[in-house]
Amino acid sequence: MAFTVRDFEDLLRILEEKPEWQQRMRQAILTRELLELPARFEQLVEMVKELVEAQRRTDARVEALAVQVAELVEAQQRTDARVDELAGIVQELVQISRDALRRLERLENWQQGETGRREGERYEREIVARAPALFYGGTGGGKGEPHVREQVGRWLTPLFRQGIDIDPQNDPLLADLIWWKGDRVMVVEVGLKLGVNDVRRAKARAQTLRQVGVDATPVVIGEEWGTPDTEATAQQEGVEWYVRGGLSMGFLEFRKLPDGYEAN
Repeated sequence: MAFTVRDFEDLLRILEEKPEWQQRMRQAILTRELLELPARFEQLVEMVKELVEAQRRTDARVEALAVQVAELVEAQQRTDARVDELAGIVQELVQISRDALRRLERLENWQQGETGRREGERYEREIVARAPALFYGGTGGGKGEPHVREQVGRWLTPLFRQGIDIDPQNDPLLADLIWWKGDRVMVVEVGLKLGVNDVRRAKARAQTLRQVGVDATPVVIGEEWGTPDTEATAQQEGVEWYVRGGLSMGFLEFRKLPDGYEAN
């Protein structure tokens, strides 16, 4: 018996009237894979939705991370600026510290120099005050004392009359101490620590008096020799000395002259 169109139409009508038959018809006609296809399609749609949602969350996180990175970059830039500023401040502080150290060093050097100068002046005053005891009598005094200036001025009169200017290095009026017994004159330079310049200055100032016929002897008096060469220089230059309680032969000979000694 042939299956006609009318029979097909009747089948469709019956299937519409009995939905449960539709499922049985599908199972009879379709394969298992085709029957499962709608469910799988729905699963796929759900997976796509989940992927889209995950992508949205990822995008949101990426955007949030981008914001954080931008904030970190800005914070780093601020930090770099502050580090640069701090480095500048540190450099200024270092320079200020160096300047302060240099000023402190200059101040300490000045204080040491000032202390040394004051000690030297004190020692010079003591030597001038003790001159009668050091030389065993005689007369004289330190630079600036009226009777010393008057006496030395008389000795230098021949040079003044010739219009000769005396260099300060060679001027006996600037000697620390002028002391004499009769016509023997000691031209003295005084210092806590004697140097070669003290030796040569004493010799030069005594030589100026020798130019005008005065029997002048250069002398240095001090607590110690400044360098090992200073004592040797004094001996070579014919400069007498009184150092650390020790004295040269010329100093000793002057001591032995009587207080009222007069030249022959």
